[in-house]
Amino acid sequence: MSLLHSLKKGFFPPQCQLCQTPVDTPGLCQTCQSTLPLLTHDEVNLLTRPDINRMFHLPHCDGLSACAWYQGFMSNWLKQVKYQNSRVATNIIRQIIAEHWQRQQFAEHIEIDACILVPVAKTRLILRGYNQVYQTWMPVLSQHGLPVLDAIGKHSARSQVMMGKQARKQNAMQAYFVKRSLANKRVLLIDDVVTSGATINRIAALCKAAGACQVWVYATCLTEI
Repeated sequence: MSLLHSLKKGFFPPQCQLCQTPVDTPGLCQTCQSTLPLLTHDEVNLLTRPDINRMFHLPHCDGLSACAWYQGFMSNWLKQVKYQNSRVATNIIRQIIAEHWQRQQFAEHIEIDACILVPVAKTRLILRGYNQVYQTWMPVLSQHGLPVLDAIGKHSARSQVMMGKQARKQNAMQAYFVKRSLANKRVLLIDDVVTSGATINRIAALCKAAGACQVWVYATCLTEI
């Protein structure tokens, strides 16, 4: 730790982003984190819930986990990560992912051979300079020793933000392609927000076509279009 950083931390200690109490690392205090409306930890596979099945059509996915709904603070923090590359918001989302993963005891329920992060198109990656899924998820995956495969690519395509469900489905069919064999692999497919399910289902189908025997999805947030 540099002298300047030590002095800064001494005079301006990090504070919880919600209640402003001092914390050891930038993010949330344990009290505020515990009050967030996250999805319950005992529901490892959300596809067993009838309401989730009505919202998201994911026939090529074997399971779905998610930390929270895309609303309130979670929506604001993810937007700050995606569009502003906010370090504070990135730390908060990482903290939430790590806590949810641990409390859910995900690794004890699901066996994973490799992870695939939903990619962004090269042109967008060059312009933005980062993939927000990579930014928020890599610390957790590295901590648990899970390899990340560069197995799915994305062509330049229109943004899906203003698209309806059918348009998203058509867009996803043309946007993604497979790069390598996934023969007999149990894959964990990771995205920041699942909206209609079109993107994640298309990538899951590509993984299955490339030989994957299982595709489980873990999203930071869910939101119904």
